[in-house]
Amino acid sequence: MIKQLHQAYLGELYGIAFFETMINAATPDHKPEVWQQLLQVEIITAKLLRDALPKLGQPCEEFDQHMHDKGVQDAQKWQHLSWSELIDTMVDWVAPYQLTYHHQAMTATEHQTLFKLVDQHESCIYDFLLAEQRMMSTHS
Repeated sequence: MIKQLHQAYLGELYGIAFFETMINAATPDHKPEVWQQLLQVEIITAKLLRDALPKLGQPCEEFDQHMHDKGVQDAQKWQHLSWSELIDTMVDWVAPYQLTYHHQAMTATEHQTLFKLVDQHESCIYDFLLAEQRMMSTHS
């Protein structure tokens, strides 16, 4: 179970790199203020996991080169997309993680608070993306 939480932590490091890259390349059409808010969600969640996991015997480095590079590469791959294409891509990309983390939170027999944190974190991002997607279809 702790391995699952550590994987979620690594996902936060990926997300930090991803959103930082999106902020650095954002045009007004790509809503840099949105990326900044999503970045803050990643930073807060990563810190909470980084503080908790070592107490459970799982060390957490503040930086992981592989996850950083992967986050940057994915952001660079998607930066050129229009806002609607980007949101659609991200909905599809986040959906399986949201389902996985929700399932883990529902079936966890230990460390439920941390699993719930990860679930709420991913659901928050996913719900935002879905709301953004619905808003675009209303305006199109």
